[in-house]
Amino acid sequence: MKKTIVISVLGALLLIGGVFGAIQYTNAKDVKQELQQIQASYTELSCKYEQLNSKHDYLGQQSDYLSQQYEDLEHQYVALEYQYQVMSKRGAEEEDAIADLQWQIAYWKDAYKTKPGPGWTLREFRSEEELVLWLSQDDTDSNRYIPNQFDCEDFARMLQSHAYNDGYVMSATLVARDDEYHFKNGCFIGNKFCYIDPQTDRFWVWGYFD
Repeated sequence: MKKTIVISVLGALLLIGGVFGAIQYTNAKDVKQELQQIQASYTELSCKYEQLNSKHDYLGQQSDYLSQQYEDLEHQYVALEYQYQVMSKRGAEEEDAIADLQWQIAYWKDAYKTKPGPGWTLREFRSEEELVLWLSQDDTDSNRYIPNQFDCEDFARMLQSHAYNDGYVMSATLVARDDEYHFKNGCFIGNKFCYIDPQTDRFWVWGYFD
């Protein structure tokens, strides 16, 4: 009886041990499979990480390159804009200069038809613009003022002589102001009488006549 019980107990223990062993074997197998899956996932994620990291570095390099390209293009744009402004200004100045030359050619084409000489009659300036243009081309004001040697009288006489040589009527006039005397030139423009300072080419309208 006791032998039978012992055998039964041993059999039960063997059965339990086998079941437990089988369970442990199954668990170890599952754990091993899970570990392999985790390792495979880790390897895959590591590979993806390396790819993403490589792309990140590449995009960073591309970003730096594009930033440099943008700065270069921006500098080129600023330089071209400046050149455009300079050329536009130069073009406008050239157009103004050409227009001014064309006006002078057309104006002076008839301005010098009459020259002083025997039997010829001097004429007056036809407009303030003509007087300004003539004064700008005359060099009387470029002379140096020397007291008692080349003073206001000499300036006035020289400007009068130059006007006469170019066919214009111009006077030399002594003007008194504040107990001082100064030689100036005078001329008619239409019904206006103008004074001219021969040392500076400045002129002004003194009065009007009917």
